[in-house]
Amino acid sequence: MDWEFEAEVFQWRGPAPYFFVATPPHVDDFLHAHIGELTYGWGGIPAGVRIGATEVTTSLMPKDGVYLVPLKVALRRSEGIDDGDTVRVRLHVGGQNIAAASQGAEMTTFVIDAQVAVNLAATGANIPPRHSLTAPTLLRSQVLALVYESVRRGEIDDRAGRQILDDIRALRIRFLGDRSLEDHAWRLAAELNWPDVHQVQYIALTQLQADALVTADTELAAAARGFVRIASPADILKA
Repeated sequence: MDWEFEAEVFQWRGPAPYFFVATPPHVDDFLHAHIGELTYGWGGIPAGVRIGATEVTTSLMPKDGVYLVPLKVALRRSEGIDDGDTVRVRLHVGGQNIAAASQGAEMTTFVIDAQVAVNLAATGANIPPRHSLTAPTLLRSQVLALVYESVRRGEIDDRAGRQILDDIRALRIRFLGDRSLEDHAWRLAAELNWPDVHQVQYIALTQLQADALVTADTELAAAARGFVRIASPADILKA
């Protein structure tokens, strides 16, 4: 099903810059009537969104009886969208595997997990200027634990471990974590029957902000594949 409508952009009033538009009443009516056919199971609906010349995949989020369309960084940056702007939105739901349909789209914003961050830093990876990295704030503590454990096992010395931490900071990862992300992760973890919400935050953040998830965790990748695009470290480094 496809719609085209105008809507005003608004910002989530929290520490992280999440931007949304709300779907109009006639779209909400359809989504509520067909929720069983469209949802992941917890209320989120996979969707394709086009504004101007830019198209991304995302997940519509239910809130207070309406659906919100997250506007990812790549979309806002390409189209110069800011809080308070009125935009013309083309929205598609159903009728195809949205995640699969996105495979040919360009990727510039990547969510990375802790092991990927460590690997990028340890190998001296050079991130192309047009690519950006983001992660849940919990990545900081996970990275610290991974590097510390490597030092404790004698795989690297203390100096090398501290250098990896410095190099991770130089990757300029954008850290996000607030109520919107937490709520999204909670619902997704419940649907996946995940034992905790830590790893699910990576999937939720990819849905809200990024083009693809890059993870070294095969279990996480397998679970995420039906919800978001999975990329490799090579995709991050591709100029």
